Amino acid sequence: MMKNELIEILKNRDFDKLRRVRNIKKTISLLLSFLYGEELCMFRAAEAIGYISRALIENDAEIVKEIIRRMFWYMNEENAGYCMGAPIVIGEIGRNIGEDFEDFINPTTSLLENLELETKYVIYAIGRIGKRILKSKYDVKDKLLQFLEDTNPEIRGYTIKAIEKLEITEAIPKLTELLSDQATITIYDDGYFRSGKISELAFQALRTLRGDLKPGNPAY
Repeated sequence: MMKNELIEILKNRDFDKLRRVRNIKKTISLLLSFLYGEELCMFRAAEAIGYISRALIENDAEIVKEIIRRMFWYMNEENAGYCMGAPIVIGEIGRNIGEDFEDFINPTTSLLENLELETKYVIYAIGRIGKRILKSKYDVKDKLLQFLEDTNPEIRGYTIKAIEKLEITEAIPKLTELLSDQATITIYDDGYFRSGKISELAFQALRTLRGDLKPGNPAY
């Protein structure tokens, strides 16, 4: 598969076409090259890697786990080629491979303490992995509650979405306070960039946590 073909797949999120790929390793290498560039391609490439991982995990789990290990290496301070999209790839793979991700739960949640990373991408990844991430020995709930008070509105926004998807009901009091937060942000959610106010995200999350909406159902 050529790079131009992949660009079209990512543009349209037409990931089913990846089922026909013959050279999986080459395709994954091409997808990894998008993790250093434009933000939309970075998110879509991570989704595509997650999609491929779901297909690979039953017959070639080691390839998938090696990709995860490589992502952690890309975030290592000893590696000069830091990859901004690496946390997102980990999140997408974790979302897609079920129990095979268990060994990576603790290392993933520990990324929340790494100030060298783009925190919003780590938070996004944790939300994508789902409730299994709460098995971590690291107190994910407490850290996400702290991020609701972050001075960066994007971090607050991504945190609200992660809390909604993880159904962290302990966040209800702080989410109620954020109903007055009029900061406007644009974040990546369910395949697309969406703009809205923090107050709107908080309102949606509160409805989800109180049972009025199912997790992840867009309301803005």
